[in-house]
Amino acid sequence: MRRPVERETIRVGVIGAGFGASVHVPALRRVPGVTVAAICGAHAGRIRDVAAELEIPASFSDYRELFESGAIDAVTIATPPHLHHPVALAACEAGLHVLCEKPMARSVAEARDMLRMAREAGVCHAVAHQMRHDPARHRLKELLDDGFIGRLHSVSVMVYRSALADPTRRTSGWLTDAASAGGVLSAIGSHYIDALRWWFGDIHWVAGAVSTAIPERAISGREGLLPVDADDNTAFVVRFSNGALGSVHISYTSAVDIGEEIIATGSDGVLIIQDNGRLFGARRGERIQNLLPAYVPGSGDRSGPARHIRAFSILVGEWILAMRTGAEASPSFDDGAKVQEVLDAVSRSQQLSRWIDLSGNKWPV
Repeated sequence: MRRPVERETIRVGVIGAGFGASVHVPALRRVPGVTVAAICGAHAGRIRDVAAELEIPASFSDYRELFESGAIDAVTIATPPHLHHPVALAACEAGLHVLCEKPMARSVAEARDMLRMAREAGVCHAVAHQMRHDPARHRLKELLDDGFIGRLHSVSVMVYRSALADPTRRTSGWLTDAASAGGVLSAIGSHYIDALRWWFGDIHWVAGAVSTAIPERAISGREGLLPVDADDNTAFVVRFSNGALGSVHISYTSAVDIGEEIIATGSDGVLIIQDNGRLFGARRGERIQNLLPAYVPGSGDRSGPARHIRAFSILVGEWILAMRTGAEASPSFDDGAKVQEVLDAVSRSQQLSRWIDLSGNKWPV
């Protein structure tokens, strides 16, 4: 076990003026015994304005200066994904506890390097798969652990969103750049892969593909429609360690925003999550019924930033508790690296036109 953090108030720095400012900061402020001591962004003028607006005492435009300042004990990283690896390594070298946004890295090699460094530095590490704390997903986990569906036979994830359907709607540059870990597979698929692993265990085989349905888009800060190479659609199949199958189909160019549906069926029952956090299910021989109470605290936060802030605050609370007790946080960098293995495997499967073995039975992964 690590040495527990004994400081009465843990000082956290946030790196990122976008999602970091809009979600990380308010979520951190919901957690007792935590103060947001600093915020860091690429543009000095803008980050000073953000700090003033959010009443954060210090601002930095260079994360290395923040880490050397002695102003923080821990850091959350909400930069574009291609910066996660260097920022996380620098934080570990500075002895700071780290919570990194998803996708954890651009490749499994980077993710494993981050995990190795965090372990060697003895810091508390976590990945921001906060959707584990969405009420419906959390309740589904409880029901699975109670044996509601018995032995898993099959699970499917279907997501149809219209967020990227309009090519003239300006999009963040990294999201459309494959080299920056942009694309629907990494940005959205990573959450579903983490959920599937959390619910059903390790994934041993993967086959899939990605596509770019809209090859030109308006990019924030640039003029006209520009070529993009990151995927906006993906579909893949997984086989879990117990032999059960799972399928994931994500489209962010749907003409109509239909939402998500997750169906898990097993030897004894079925569980269904539908859009806006609704959960249904039935045991063998029973009728489908609503499995969430009429009122779940926080369940009204079912969309937009409020949904993420609520879930992220619970995740941060567990990360802080792990710091104070010396325990391991969850989801950890180890979980993030396992998710990255699956992300990389989808791309390799498309390149090689075959299943990718992640079991480690034939060769280390």
